[in-house]
Amino acid sequence: MLAILITIVSLGAFQASQTVALKRFEVIRIDSAGLNRLPSSLRVFFAGPIPDLARPVGSVEEAGRQLGFMPRLPALKMPSELLITDAVRGDSIIAVADLREALQQSKVGDLSVPQAWNGVTVELKQGAGLIADYGEFFIAQAPPMALGAPTGFAVDQFFEVLFRVAGINAADARDLRQKFAAGPAVYFPIPPRYEMDIREAQLRSGSGLLVQNADKGGELALMSSTGDRSYFLSGLMTEDEAIAMANSLR
Repeated sequence: MLAILITIVSLGAFQASQTVALKRFEVIRIDSAGLNRLPSSLRVFFAGPIPDLARPVGSVEEAGRQLGFMPRLPALKMPSELLITDAVRGDSIIAVADLREALQQSKVGDLSVPQAWNGVTVELKQGAGLIADYGEFFIAQAPPMALGAPTGFAVDQFFEVLFRVAGINAADARDLRQKFAAGPAVYFPIPPRYEMDIREAQLRSGSGLLVQNADKGGELALMSSTGDRSYFLSGLMTEDEAIAMANSLR
């Protein structure tokens, strides 16, 4: 009877829900082996910036009708192609035994997984968006991504566990947790073997994240977020051109 009461109390602490808006972007340096140590249902939290599925749409006006918001595009020639991306919605159910085993496989002995997490559902969600393809570059935009979790569930602690399973050391994982608590983020994994220039870029709407090869060759990517929209700009352009284009999306 006591065990049943404890279980009811633990589940009751997580009955109500909270929504955590992810309006910041951060790159984490982990490889495929680290990702594969995560339970499969939890790998979605380190996915790419754009949903895999998209369908063509004939015009910006039609895209706006389908999306429920008018896309913001630079004052350039019309894109060569417009694509609507599917909404993202995935429920991940935590299995404490699997997370504990994953920590053991990663040789992490200084971090624990609360038993009260068992069976808790963490939801990742984002509304449908638009990709405007201009040939040498593209702009993707959608409502900001968000996490849904029970009230009282420590989302920052949960991410610290995921970081450690994926191979991030204790000090860096703790720092990422603290930064998440101050400003929840979307995380994009890039293997450590790639030398990258990753830094903040100052925009009119705030700060964005600029990602480019260390030698400054090839494509670059600029991620940013406003109150109602997240943007991912990528292609063959200079840093100044990318920032100017991001500033024009208002």
